[in-house]
Order: sequence, then C-alpha cells, then structure tokens
Amino acid sequence: MSSKIKVYADAVVKYETNLKEIEKKIAEDGKKLILLSESLTQKLKSVAEEYVTSISAELERKYAEEANKLRLKYGEERSKEINKIKQLAEANLDKAVDFVISKLLEAYK
Repeated sequence: MSSKIKVYADAVVKYETNLKEIEKKIAEDGKKLILLSESLTQKLKSVAEEYVTSISAELERKYAEEANKLRLKYGEERSKEINKIKQLAEANLDKAVDFVISKLLEAYK
C-alpha cells in the first residue's frame, strides 16, 4: 500500500508542478498579450496621427489654393475698376483742358 501512496503522492506532486508551470505560462502569455496590445495601440495611434496630419495638410493646401484664387479674382476686379476710374478721370481731364482752352480763347478775343 505504501507504494500506492507513494505513486499517488508523486502523481499529486507532478500534477501540482505541471499546474504551476501552466499558471506561469498563462501569466507569461497574459503579459505578452498586454505588451502586444500596447504595441498595437501605439501603432494605431501613430497611424491615426499621420492620417490626421495628412488630412490637415491637404485641407490647409486646399484652403490656401482657394484663398489665392479669390485673391487673384478680386485683384483683377480691382484693377478693372481702377482702370475704369482712370479712364473716366482722363476723359474728365480732357474735357477740363478743352474747357479752359475755350475760355482762354474767349478771353483773348
């Protein structure tokens, strides 16, 4: 009987040792999973930040492009208005000169 008890005791010790090894492996695997999830989270964060930066740069480029288009459009319109005013001023100057000359001619007659 004592040999059976010894066999049972050895089996129990072996079972407990295997159980402790399995628990240790589970703990190590849990740590690995945690580290892997942290790594993946960091990579996801990095990719998301790059994506946001890319979108921001594209939006800024488009806004700058649209602002330049508007600036050019209003610059052209302003130039046209200035040219119209200049032409009207020149026409008025010509009329004023003609008027002064006609008055001078009348005065000298």
